[in-house]
Amino acid sequence: MGAVFVNAPIHPTCVAVQVMRIYFDAPCRYCRRRAITNIRPVDAIGSPMVADLYVCHPHAEQLVARARIKDLEITMWPPRD
Repeated sequence: MGAVFVNAPIHPTCVAVQVMRIYFDAPCRYCRRRAITNIRPVDAIGSPMVADLYVCHPHAEQLVARARIKDLEITMWPPRD
């Protein structure tokens, strides 16, 4: 039997965003141009919140700017030197 915790959060919150380059053909989620970036929102334990977002460069910049406004941790892969 599982226990039910009264104060347990029902909906996990996004605490970080992973930004990765993709090396396959995919359309941008928003404008159907060729996507070059994968945006992955993750929760506190590192699990993806939703499906990966494949986006073009302009939309990736917009999503990263939004994440910075919300004070989310942004992780780039591969790491820049």
